[in-house]
Amino acid sequence: MAQNGTLTPIGSAIVGGNPAGSTNLDIAVSADGNFLYSLNSSAGTITAWTINSNGTLKEVDSIPGLPARSGVNGLAAF
Repeated sequence: MAQNGTLTPIGSAIVGGNPAGSTNLDIAVSADGNFLYSLNSSAGTITAWTINSNGTLKEVDSIPGLPARSGVNGLAAF
């Protein structure tokens, strides 16, 4: 992940994924720049990744509990 927030693939390996049926509607970076969050509205989850010093991402957790497929839109709502 670049300083301006753009994402660029590193090599051809996929090192993370989203829950089956998820739709990423929103992503955000924590104020300290250490975490990336993704709202997976179709699955009713928010997934968190750590942002490593080389820009790669490592999935930390997928937090359930949101109403799936309810049209939730935007991490700011949480």
